[in-house]
Amino acid sequence: MGAACGRKISHRMCAVKHTKRRLRSAFVALSMLGGLAACKTAVPPPPAPVPVVPAAEVKPTPPQEYVRVTGSRLNVREQPTTSAAAVVRVKKGERLEVLGRDGEWVRVRLADGATGWVHGKYVQSDEPCTPDKATADLLSGVPLSFTEGQSVGTVVLEATVDATGSVVSTKVVRDTTGIPELVQRAESEARALRFSPPVRNCHPVPFLYAYTRNF
Repeated sequence: MGAACGRKISHRMCAVKHTKRRLRSAFVALSMLGGLAACKTAVPPPPAPVPVVPAAEVKPTPPQEYVRVTGSRLNVREQPTTSAAAVVRVKKGERLEVLGRDGEWVRVRLADGATGWVHGKYVQSDEPCTPDKATADLLSGVPLSFTEGQSVGTVVLEATVDATGSVVSTKVVRDTTGIPELVQRAESEARALRFSPPVRNCHPVPFLYAYTRNF
């Protein structure tokens, strides 16, 4: 009976041990499931803010400064002193681009690209102006009028345009129509044109314009 009781106790202890193992395994499994659930439901951290750098302020380019020679003839010197050698001599009324200043002296650039210094006593500030241009621009459309029938010829006019861009006179260069009324029509059309004339030394200049009209 004592041996049988011992066997019963041994079976009970084994059963307890097996139960503890199952409980431990179940706890480990629950812990792992809990960890996975936490991984699945965790909210990702917000992204780091991107630094915003303000754009550089765009400043308008100041107009180029110019001066005009007031003396009858003026030496342009290598350095801002009267003892420096003269690079060139400029005449009264010439327009010089200002590159810098040093006291009463002004560093200038000439039309040919040469640079030097002139004394501010012999120049005066000149208002900025439109850059020089060698061509004219047509501002108005050509007011053409048409007649029915076949082509009868061509009228070519030489139009004189003043500094304001208006046609002030016309001259017939070629007329293959032989019809005075068509020549007059071409002249009327040419006089209605308006231009932006060429610019030289800040001033618009008159020019000639060839107007060709096919009839």
